[in-house]
Amino acid sequence: MFSSGSLGFQQGSNNTVLELRTISKNRMSGNTVLEDPGIPLVNRRNGKYSKYVEDDGQSTATGTSVMTSKFDNISYRLSRRKVLLRYRTIIVNLEFTFALIGIVLMLVETELFFQGVITKSSITSIVLKSCISLFTVFLLIGVIGYHVTGIQLCMTDNSLEDWRLAVNFPWTYLKILLELAVCIIHPIPGNISVSAIDPDGKTREVSIDAILSILMLMRVYLLSKFMVVHSKLLTSTATQSLGALNKVKINSTFVFKALMSSMPGTVLVVIMLAILVVNSWAMRTCEAYYHPDAKNSNFFNDMWMIAITFLTVGYGDAYPNSYCGRFVSVATGLMGVGTTALLVAVLAQKLEQSRAEKYVHNFVTRAQLDKERKIAAADTIKYVLQLWRMRKNNENNGRKRIRLHGKLLQAIAAMKEAKNEKASIGETAIGFIEIAKSVNDIVELSETLQDTQSELKTKMTEIDSTIKDLQAKMDAIYNAVVR
Repeated sequence: MFSSGSLGFQQGSNNTVLELRTISKNRMSGNTVLEDPGIPLVNRRNGKYSKYVEDDGQSTATGTSVMTSKFDNISYRLSRRKVLLRYRTIIVNLEFTFALIGIVLMLVETELFFQGVITKSSITSIVLKSCISLFTVFLLIGVIGYHVTGIQLCMTDNSLEDWRLAVNFPWTYLKILLELAVCIIHPIPGNISVSAIDPDGKTREVSIDAILSILMLMRVYLLSKFMVVHSKLLTSTATQSLGALNKVKINSTFVFKALMSSMPGTVLVVIMLAILVVNSWAMRTCEAYYHPDAKNSNFFNDMWMIAITFLTVGYGDAYPNSYCGRFVSVATGLMGVGTTALLVAVLAQKLEQSRAEKYVHNFVTRAQLDKERKIAAADTIKYVLQLWRMRKNNENNGRKRIRLHGKLLQAIAAMKEAKNEKASIGETAIGFIEIAKSVNDIVELSETLQDTQSELKTKMTEIDSTIKDLQAKMDAIYNAVVR
C-alpha cells in the first residue's frame, strides 16, 4: 500500500509539473486566458462577459484562446472612424443652426416687445416662443446625438465592444447634463411674472423672460464646436495622428490656442467686439424689463456703459439701476480684466525683437561700445600725457591741473562703463537656441573625432598586418639565403 500510495503521489506530482509547464508555455506564447479556479466564479457561458470567452472544449483542444472582434480589422476601424467624423460634423452643423435660429427668434420677439408692437400675451409672442421651444427640442436631440457619436468614436479608437467601457463615470454624465441644462434655457410661451425687489427697495411684478433670454445667449459656446469640426486641424489626418501619438486632444481649447498663436490680434478684436455687443444688449434687456428708463433703455447708452465697465474706467455718468444690470456689469468687468491681460501679453510678444533683430542690434551696440571705449582710452592717454608734461615743465597752474585730472577720471569711468556694458550684452545674447546649437556642434565634433579615431585604428591594424607580412617574407628570404 505504501508503494502504491507513493506511486500515486508521484503520478500526481508529474501531472502538476505538466500543468505548470503548460501554463508557462501559454504565458510565453502571449496567451492570457488560463484555466484557474477563479474563472468559474463568472459563468463562462451565461455570464456578463461570455462573449469575450470561448468555449471550454475549443480552448482545451487548441490550447490557446483567440478572441476575434470586428475592431481587429484596421480597415473597418478607419472607415468607421471616417463615417463617424462625418456624422459628427453634420450633427454639429444642425446644432449650430438650431441654436442660431432660436437666438434670432428670441431677439425678434424681445425687440418687438420693446417697441410696443406685441405684448407677452399676444398670439405673435406665443407663436415665436413656441417656435423657440421647438428648435430647443431639436437642439437637445442634437446634443445627445453628438455625445453618442463621441462615445462611438472612443469605442472605435480603443477597440471597445461595450459602450460602458468608453464612458468615464460620472464625469461624462455630468458633462452631458450640464450641456443639456445650458441648451434647454429659453423664454417659455406665455406671460410668467414673479415678484422682485428693486435696488430702491420697491417690490414689483416682473417677467422672467429677461433672465431666460440673457441666459439663452450661453448657446454661443456651440460656435467653438462649429469651429473645431470645420478646422483644418481636426479634418487633417496628420494632425489627428500626431495628437494621438502625443496624447493631445484636438478640441476647442487646442484650436483656440492655435488661433491665438497664429492670429492673436484678430482673435482678440473679435472677442472684444462680441463682448461689447452681447453685453450691451443684455444690459439693455435688464434695464428695459426691470427698471424702465429712457436713458438706460437706449442701446447706445448701454453700449457706453459696457465700454467703460469693460475698460475698468467707470466715469460714473452711467450705472445700472437693477440687480440684473449690476450682474451684467460685474461679468463685463471680469471679462474686461481677462481680455486686457491677453491683449497685454500679445502686445508684449509682438514688440519683442526676433532672433535676427536681436543679433543685428547686439552687433551694432557692440560696435558702438567698442568705439566709445577706444575714444575713452585715447582721452585717458591724452590727459595722462598732459598731466605728465605739466609736472615735467613745473607748471603751477592748479586750476588747469584739477580740470585735467577730472577729465582723466571721467575718461577712465567711461572706458570701464563701456567694457561692462559690452560684457552684459554678450551675456544676454546667449539664449537657449545658442546653447542648443553649441551642444549640437560639440556632439557633431565628437562624432567626427570618433569616426576619425575608428579610421585611424583600422589603418593601424592594416599597417600592423602589413608589417607582419613583411617580417614573415624577410624571415623566409633570410632562411633561404642561409641555407
